[in-house]
Amino acid sequence: MPTFELHVINSDFNACQDLDARTVEEAMQRGLRAALQIGTDEICRGKPFFGAEVLVRDDGETRARMMISLGQSPLK
Repeated sequence: MPTFELHVINSDFNACQDLDARTVEEAMQRGLRAALQIGTDEICRGKPFFGAEVLVRDDGETRARMMISLGQSPLK
């Protein structure tokens, strides 16, 4: 099973993890789930917006890249 580097990056932090996945798509799905969980935690702590870049790298080459954003606003 190939090993990929997963990076979740935004203005507040840079998280990196080695990840065993069968395909780039599987690695990307797991990365997006991780970013959504981090974003959900940040929003629940009162932050009005969370944005991050999710990168999947293999042997130093970027294989997939996506941006994710979450936000909240009061209902009126």
